[in-house]
Amino acid sequence: MDIQFVEHLLANATSVTIFGYGSLLWKPDFTYKRRQIGHITGFVRRFYQGNITHRGTPETPGRCATLVKSSGGSVWGVAFDVEGTDEVRRAMCGLNLREMTLGGYILMTMTFYPRDGSPPRPVLVYTATEHNSLYLGSDDTPIEDIAKDIVAARGFAGSNIEYVTKMADFVREHIPEDDDEHLFSLDRSVRNHTQDLIQSHSSSSNYERSIYVEAVTSS
Repeated sequence: MDIQFVEHLLANATSVTIFGYGSLLWKPDFTYKRRQIGHITGFVRRFYQGNITHRGTPETPGRCATLVKSSGGSVWGVAFDVEGTDEVRRAMCGLNLREMTLGGYILMTMTFYPRDGSPPRPVLVYTATEHNSLYLGSDDTPIEDIAKDIVAARGFAGSNIEYVTKMADFVREHIPEDDDEHLFSLDRSVRNHTQDLIQSHSSSSNYERSIYVEAVTSS
């Protein structure tokens, strides 16, 4: 989606629907009228997008979820309906900064299939492709290596651990039909590595240990 269309949305749209499949699931940070659980097709969720602001630093990049094309794939998430010119502008400005300027994502339109069987509808989706400098994706990368990257990373929005564990917890609680093994395998590995770090820091300061404990127990 080109910048002219985004600018048109900011200037003229009275309503938009935004599909969240990552941190938007549990941390939308904008006002919405309604939310609806459902899925998009033709993609799978993968933690292939590097992050050097919210969940990492240039020295220790974090990893965030993005969409990877897959002919038989589907990604479950939440569609947020935002209504009113002012609310649309606030939501889109905030998301464009969070996802595009700082995160390296682009904005696309996809078809959303609601869980309740109501008619499919178009949604706006932020996704990252391999054509950006932060992309870390490869299906050859073992889950354990991705988990180690995540456990080591922290940005101004919090730990990368929190990003993964809260996402997995949300899906388990609110979207039990989602069998995203990539997410759940990564969540298990992240928690295991975090527990190992807690044990290895048993002689460290309370503050250092609390960084790891909080990331897991708060999810």
